[in-house]
Amino acid sequence: METVVKGKAWTFGDNINAESIMRTGTDWDAALAAETCLKFYDPDFAKNVQKGDVIVAGRNFGNSSSRPAGQVLQYLGVSCIICESCARIFFRNTWNIGVPILECEGITDMISKGDEIQADILTGKVVNLTTGKEIQSDKPIELLVQRWQHGGMVGWINAHREDYPGLI
Repeated sequence: METVVKGKAWTFGDNINAESIMRTGTDWDAALAAETCLKFYDPDFAKNVQKGDVIVAGRNFGNSSSRPAGQVLQYLGVSCIICESCARIFFRNTWNIGVPILECEGITDMISKGDEIQADILTGKVVNLTTGKEIQSDKPIELLVQRWQHGGMVGWINAHREDYPGLI
């Protein structure tokens, strides 16, 4: 599997909460949730995001809820989230469904909305292809990368059943 993703950047600030990504009452239907995804912060996002696009955000992205908000981003085709920092439960939930998150101090200073971004999920290297600037994110742990490469936690478990006899 290719570990490099490329896409157009959608930029957001600090403290973007999970309810703004997946509003209350839509967690059972990604298509319904997609209609209002991040609408408060960018009314054009849900209508115009393309498969492969990248979210770039500030601190505390995905805070305040354990709802599976990453599912709507996956449904919309977001290939990667790069943020200054991320709420821990959102971080794990989103990796576990197969959408990687790179935490990268200083990312919001070097990316503008619409820039073409390249991110190597394995190494954490991020390149703004529009400006040529490069930055290093925190390198993800190997287990998270493996889960992503298997399409998420369920795919990883299915690929490793023989290693864990307690799995049903």
